[in-house]
Amino acid sequence: MEYRLGNSIRIKSRGETLELTCPGCGEKVNFGVFSNFERRLAVKMPPLDCQTVYFLVCPNCAKIYTVDEKKGDSFKKRQKLSIGNFDLQTLKEFKEAGKEE
Repeated sequence: MEYRLGNSIRIKSRGETLELTCPGCGEKVNFGVFSNFERRLAVKMPPLDCQTVYFLVCPNCAKIYTVDEKKGDSFKKRQKLSIGNFDLQTLKEFKEAGKEE
């Protein structure tokens, strides 16, 4: 069980990747990289789980992907080679606690 602390809409641009192949459209593009700091309160130890969500947007087809936090942190420190074609993952949708679909 986890609780979200606030609804931060502050999204920061982190730059562009080197040329990668988009899994969605197959084109070679420079993805735009963005991050959103996410704070969650988990009912486990440690009690506060802070995580930065990094997401990449294809400028050609507008598909959105994510990468591991460690890869994103490395990219943020200007290590452009830290994100490659095999690092792209499907972005998981945040589901609010207690909401049924």
